[in-house]
Parts: sequence; C-alpha cells; structure tokens
Amino acid sequence: MNVRNLATPAANLGIGLVLNGVGLTDVWDIPELLPGLSDWWHTLPLAAGCLIMLGRQRRPMIALGAGLVAFSADMALGGSIAFVLVLFDLLFSVGRYASARARNIVTSVVFVAIGTAGVVGGLAAGEIRIAVFVWLQLTALLFVPLWWAANLRQQHQLVSLDAERTAREAVAAERTSMARDLHDVIAAHLATTAMHSGAALAMPPDEARDRAALKAVRTSSLAALEEMRSMILLLRDDTGRKDAVLPGGLDRLPDLVAAATAGGLRVDVRAGDVSGIPVVVAHTVYGIVREALTNAGKHAPGSEVSLDVQPEGDRIAVTVSNTLTRADLDHRALSAGTGLWSIRERAALLGGELTAARDGDRWTVHASLPASAA
Repeated sequence: MNVRNLATPAANLGIGLVLNGVGLTDVWDIPELLPGLSDWWHTLPLAAGCLIMLGRQRRPMIALGAGLVAFSADMALGGSIAFVLVLFDLLFSVGRYASARARNIVTSVVFVAIGTAGVVGGLAAGEIRIAVFVWLQLTALLFVPLWWAANLRQQHQLVSLDAERTAREAVAAERTSMARDLHDVIAAHLATTAMHSGAALAMPPDEARDRAALKAVRTSSLAALEEMRSMILLLRDDTGRKDAVLPGGLDRLPDLVAAATAGGLRVDVRAGDVSGIPVVVAHTVYGIVREALTNAGKHAPGSEVSLDVQPEGDRIAVTVSNTLTRADLDHRALSAGTGLWSIRERAALLGGELTAARDGDRWTVHASLPASAA
C-alpha cells in the first residue's frame, strides 16, 4: 500500500475531526434517529469511513457499499460535512478504478437518486425551487466526483495513446534506419561483386586472373552474408544489447582496405587514435569509408586513394580522396545515386556534416562527426 493511499484517509480523518469539533454536524433537515447524543459521536462513522477508504483502489465497489452503511449511521446521528468528504472520495474512486460496467451502474443509480430526491423534496415543500436546490446539492455531492474521475481517466487514456503512438513512430524510424543500413551493406557488396565479375568477363580467359576474381566475389558475398546476419540478430535481439551485434566498426576498416586493394585500388591509410568513441559513431565512420571506397572502385578503378581518419578536438574527421580515372559502367544499377545521400544522412543524424565534390584532379569525400553521440 503506497503512501498516497494512506495519506488521503488520514487527511480526511484529521479534517473531519476539525469539522466535527467546530460543530458542522446535523447538516441535513431530517429527524435524528438517535437524538441527544454529543456531536463527537460522529467520529465513529467518520473513522469507519476513513478505514474503508484504504481499500477504495483495489475494491472500489465494496468500499462504496461499506461506505454507504457508515454514511447511514452518520445520517442517523443527523449527518455531518466530514462524512460528505468521505462519500465524495469513495464515489471518485469508483469512477476512477472500477470497471466500465460498475461505473455505468453507479452513474445510473446516482441519476435516479438525484431525480427522485428532487421530485420528492419539491412535492413535500410544494415549491419548485426546493426541488432545484436539492438537485444542485446532490449533483455536487454525487455526480461531480464521477464526472471528475471520468475526466482524469480520459486524460490518462490520451496520454497512453500518445505514448503508444510515439513508440510506434520510434519503431518505424528504427526500421527505416535498419533498412537503410541493410541497403548500404548489400548494395556495396553486390557492386563489388558485379565489378569483379564484369572485369573478368571483359578480358580474355585467364585461369589465374579468373580464379582471383572468383575469390574476390566469394569474399564479398561472404562479407555481405555476415553483415546481413548481424543485422538480423540485432533486429531480433530482445535484451537491449545492441552494441554487441552492431555490424561495422573501426576494427573492420582493414577489411575494407583489403577488399579495395584486391579490386585494384591503391589505398594509402592514415589513421589516428580514435579508440573509445561510441559504437554508433564508429559504425557511421565505417559506413562512410565503405561507400567512398566502393564509389572509387566503380567510378575510378585503379585510382590512388588516400584514407584519413583523425581526431580533431571533440570531433572525428574522415577524408577519402581518390584520383579521377574514366570508367564506363556496364549497367546503370551500379550507380543508383543513393549512396552519397545515405551517408550524408547518417552524418546529419549524429549532428555531423559530409561533403563530396571534385577537388582539382581528385574526388574527395569529407565528413566531420562528433566524437560522442547521444
């Protein structure tokens, strides 16, 4: 039982004792069944009502029924404002915690009670204003707590729906991100495979060269399968240990350089100490280098490439530059035009920036990324 559930009955008891002490009893214009008793006798039904309030969240209907019994005892003594507060809270608890069927039943009974009491009171007094006065009093006492609880319940439902919508949007964004990563991985490896096989087919048969091309195709295919497997494990992981299976990191850069060298590029690598950066930053660096080397192999085969990864204060600078050679791609699928857009978006998501442009006789891709990421 939480502190709040204990605090409300205790506060009601304290306030009720004060109200009884100042004489706010005998508030109803009804004959007392037990006349002549001291006002402090109202403390007994008040204490019983406050004890009943302790179970109002788990068993609101049972608490309301027991509260009505205590209310009847208080009415027999002439009624008190203190117990009105108890009854108000019990009705509120029904509207807040009871089932929909129970709420509908209580609301219907309340409406019938308000209407009947108003009519009876008006007929007994012979004045319509008495009926209106009774309706207003009982509406404030019996209906307002139910209405208030319904309003709070609706707000809670709206908050829950908003949280669910936010969660769905987060899942959709994550799926979009993973789809982009999967596209980049597969596209890069398939492009490498297509270039190796295309180069082998474009030349006269040569057993040694053809076997080397087949070996490069196999290496690229196996790498694609391995990275696809890692991403599938990441998507299916329910433990939250995403970093453990996130494919692509700084430790994989030598593999990229080796694959690019096998494809005919001459790669000069300069790498500073960038250890300790978050996995998501390392993954982005890997993706940028992979895309830049793949583009160099497609558009400038045999070119000289410089790869530079260096820390710059609180940022990581990545530069991939290659000499320009002329290459006629034998299929338009080898240049879909989405690779640069993808890595530029990756950098922007981390709060970095990426440029790709011709610089004299070289094509340069430069990215600046934060060394830490939220």
